Amino acid sequence: MSQAEQGMERLFKALANHSDLIAKAYFNGTIYSESQNQRTLNQLKQLKVLVDHGDDGFRIAGRLSQFLDSALSSDRIRRLDTDLSSWIDTLEQQIGLYQDAWRENRLDDVDHYLLEIQRLVFDLADNLEENTSYLLMLVNSRFANVRTLAEKQKQNTFYIARLEKLVNAISALQPEFLLEYVEEQPELHQLLERQLLRLLPKYQQRLQDILDKLKIFLFELRQIEVRAQLVQGFAFYLRQNPDYQPLDWSEHDQIPEHWNRIQPLALSAYADPMDHALEQELVEIAQKIRIDSDALLAKQKQRRLNSVTLNPAEKQTLQVPKYRKQLAAYMAKVRQQSGRPLSALAFQQVFANDIEPGIWLACVMNECMKQQHKSLQVEWREVGQWAGFTGNKKICDIVLCCQDGKT
Repeated sequence: MSQAEQGMERLFKALANHSDLIAKAYFNGTIYSESQNQRTLNQLKQLKVLVDHGDDGFRIAGRLSQFLDSALSSDRIRRLDTDLSSWIDTLEQQIGLYQDAWRENRLDDVDHYLLEIQRLVFDLADNLEENTSYLLMLVNSRFANVRTLAEKQKQNTFYIARLEKLVNAISALQPEFLLEYVEEQPELHQLLERQLLRLLPKYQQRLQDILDKLKIFLFELRQIEVRAQLVQGFAFYLRQNPDYQPLDWSEHDQIPEHWNRIQPLALSAYADPMDHALEQELVEIAQKIRIDSDALLAKQKQRRLNSVTLNPAEKQTLQVPKYRKQLAAYMAKVRQQSGRPLSALAFQQVFANDIEPGIWLACVMNECMKQQHKSLQVEWREVGQWAGFTGNKKICDIVLCCQDGKT
């Protein structure tokens, strides 16, 4: 038995005999030295299974931890290796050593370097296959390994950034020049052609598809986030007011105005085809549908022909709505009176009294939200708290002020 085989046997025996300590270090993150296990931990450190962590602690080596994450399908965030340029440099170096050994007729070194080249090529293929399968599982399960919306967004954003780098790195990779480099070695030429030229485009396309799906899912998560914030806000209000009870509007003559904006429930009724009492009526309806359909199909549609003319189309003048003119005048007035607040309601009563105050305040509020008016100081004057929680703040006036030096 060679020295390498003896070392492998010693490593496997250590992994099998001390699996409890290795599992404890993996799941707990750290294992500390004691009188009973100090010798064993030092032995595992010599075998590069464990590494130092602090003064008297040990943790799993990085490569072994990544292998266990992959083997156990762990939900930990995985590192996607995007540094393919260093991988190409290492491969070129190994090919150069292989060619030197071939020219010098060192057959043992030729076999050794060939195994190293195969290991490099297969490591890249296995890494891409594993990352692709893992990411595809995340996409199909919609990050089911985490529960909170914020964590889903963080993981989605993380993998999008890493995937973009990986796809760009594969696109920039040009393994064709390696084939020219190994034209005199048919064994290496065949290996690189099968494992690089044929597989890299496939992995690139699969990773690009996953990247597109992740971006779509991130967009959906951001839409869900808006609704989730409303629910969380109401849940926070309930925690602050545990005695809250919904108002019974059945005894009121009028419901709140904002309820009229709620979309009504769409109800639809249909006949039960299993009810034999309705069989004749259903037959008549089906026959009528058939007659109407035949009549529509038999009727020829006359298509309208658009005439072609060389004369330019007449220009149409669009009138600016009155409320837009009044808004522009109000904003100009605010900027003219720099440093002095101006009430929107007071301006409406003088210059825009034909617009209802509620509509005018809504227009001013919408105008204040625009980016071009972010420099203005806005004061929302609210009505006192209602008897019950409605979820809305009622504004009775808006006061704008433009400070000196701000435009």
